[in-house]
Amino acid sequence: MKKIIAAIITFTLLISTFAYTTCTANDITVTLDGTVVLFDVQPQIVDGRTLVPLRKIFEEIGALVKWDGDTQTVTARKSSKTVTLTVNSKEMTIDKGKIDEDGNAITETVTLDVPAQIIDERTLVPIRAISESFGLEVNWNSQNSEVSINSNSDEDNTWKQSTSAINLSDLNENQLLITDGGDYTLSGTLSGSITVNTEEKVRLRLAGAAITSGDLPCIYFENTDKAYISIEDGTENQLTAAACENGAIYSKDNLEIKGNGTLNIVSDTGQGIKASDNLTIEGGNINITAKADGIHVNDTFKMKDGSIKIEALSDGIDSESIVNVSGGKIDIKTTLEPSNANDLNNAASSQRLKNPFEETSAEFESSSKGIKADWMMVVSGGEINVNSTDHAVHCASDIEITGGQFTLNSKYGKGISGHGNVTVDGNETVIDVQNSTEGLESKNVITINNGTIRIIASDDGINGGGTQGINFDMPDNDGGRPNKDNHMQEENNKEMTGGRPPHPSGDMQPTEGMDFENMQPPPDMNFMPGNRGGQNLKDVLIINGGDIEVKAGDDCLDANGNMILNGGIIKASEPNGTISGFTAVFDPDGTVTINKDVTLIAAAGSGSAPNFDISQHTITLYTDDAHDAGEAITLKNSSGKTLAEYSPTGSYRTVWIALPDLTLGESYTITAEDENHTFSVEGQNTVIGTTQNSFGGFGGSRGQKRIQ
Repeated sequence: MKKIIAAIITFTLLISTFAYTTCTANDITVTLDGTVVLFDVQPQIVDGRTLVPLRKIFEEIGALVKWDGDTQTVTARKSSKTVTLTVNSKEMTIDKGKIDEDGNAITETVTLDVPAQIIDERTLVPIRAISESFGLEVNWNSQNSEVSINSNSDEDNTWKQSTSAINLSDLNENQLLITDGGDYTLSGTLSGSITVNTEEKVRLRLAGAAITSGDLPCIYFENTDKAYISIEDGTENQLTAAACENGAIYSKDNLEIKGNGTLNIVSDTGQGIKASDNLTIEGGNINITAKADGIHVNDTFKMKDGSIKIEALSDGIDSESIVNVSGGKIDIKTTLEPSNANDLNNAASSQRLKNPFEETSAEFESSSKGIKADWMMVVSGGEINVNSTDHAVHCASDIEITGGQFTLNSKYGKGISGHGNVTVDGNETVIDVQNSTEGLESKNVITINNGTIRIIASDDGINGGGTQGINFDMPDNDGGRPNKDNHMQEENNKEMTGGRPPHPSGDMQPTEGMDFENMQPPPDMNFMPGNRGGQNLKDVLIINGGDIEVKAGDDCLDANGNMILNGGIIKASEPNGTISGFTAVFDPDGTVTINKDVTLIAAAGSGSAPNFDISQHTITLYTDDAHDAGEAITLKNSSGKTLAEYSPTGSYRTVWIALPDLTLGESYTITAEDENHTFSVEGQNTVIGTTQNSFGGFGGSRGQKRIQ
């Protein structure tokens, strides 16, 4: 009996403990500075430590996060500090953003009690370790199962009580030195500079100030706890740096600019604004003319509101770490011409057949991009207008766009270029690339979930995958084709960048006596999609939604791997090429999968229906006559309802349509300007008319129903 009683007591305790643990895990509350943080996946208690979804907690504490699915590694950065941890590893590395005397990064390795781990297909991270690594205070209240995070945001604001008004015209010297914290209002004229050197916070209010400096910045924050510039309402202010490479404004500490007045900056030899730490723009009308970068930031450039207008010889906005735009308006013009500008201009105006192995990319002595970031670029709002000679928007790593309106023109470069993953999302996102070599490019994966995208490109419209998997050093790799954008090999392979094996070009004219109808790719070259040697055939172009329209001089949609189209409306025009293949609407190195929710209208100069993995019925129209740009394509059902319409921005002879509303056996009418065809859908692909095209796509035409 005693044994039975003991067993019952033990079992009861176990049940109680389990119930308490479960209850605690399900009822955990997390607060940041008193505000409850809501997670889409409930925090979990594992071995006495609280784990939370990684992206949400990083975003709440103000850090940007990257996820590497191949290595299952999380990397987060806030200002100059970077935290890295890997799923199921107890080691977390903290890069403090500083270097030692030998120039090596100062890092710290922390051993975790519980590693990051995947639970119910979501990655969860230890909240205490993450928060404390970014200098936040974490407390656990076991009474109500609450994790409270304190960002220590309560500031000592006594410095604001020290106010001074200074008329710069009354100064006897050409330099103003500020050594005490406080709030200073500046007006008048100064031929010289202002230097701030104090351990306290300092705000400079510009209220009709005009400062002209020589080889020093007009305003130099040499040392502060934090620096602020307020551009006072209704005032116009002028900063002119005649011979200072570090800019008209130079801050070695965090700088914040706000206000509703106007600030004009002219830097005759250097940068407009330079910040060694973070620069935040929260307001003001700022106009910058600079001979170097308009704005150069070593850590994070953040814009929340206000207006910036920049004309720069080098980059408009250059961050060595993060660009984060959530509001305001940015207008940028960069003016540096490439050293081979004459060759590029001559090539652009020439109608001759271009040598595909000839180097045609712009060669800049220094960067002249519109907006540039090294670690990450995030845009969630605002208006961005760029007219650049180099790339309009560029990041050496990931780009995340979830909002904002872009109007982009690049004379010699790309519209949006990322060397990492590029993600476009948000119903209100608008991207209008009006001129570019490539409109939207990623060296890794492009994912488009939503938004309105319009692209005009002389080369590829949307290019996913970059150069991954291509090896120029393998002499037996004759199945692969060199990629036009292999920047890694530019210097050693001048004759190959821009390189593709010879293929039908928009400038090529048909030659008498050639049988184009039965033309086949050369036997010694692997032209077929999905069989190009040396390629990494991961999914590199994924379109889940959005309203997309592309006109390209080469390929509209180019994937150096697999292409997956799950949804959205896609309209594409390739007047000089085919539907699928080289110089085409679709140019995949791997497979193309088109699922049932996609609406797709492709117009090309030639080409038959591609042989893709497709979940819906399709239509191929070979027009009776050639059609000019702007001549509308319309598809209606038997009731007269318009199912699809498109006015291509290029001429066309072939139209290929795929959309969910096509039903087997139903009657439809397709119109190409004044040309009408009524037909019934009687197969997977219904063909209307007879091809008059020269380079019928290499995709094949299996299962087609031809209607004469």
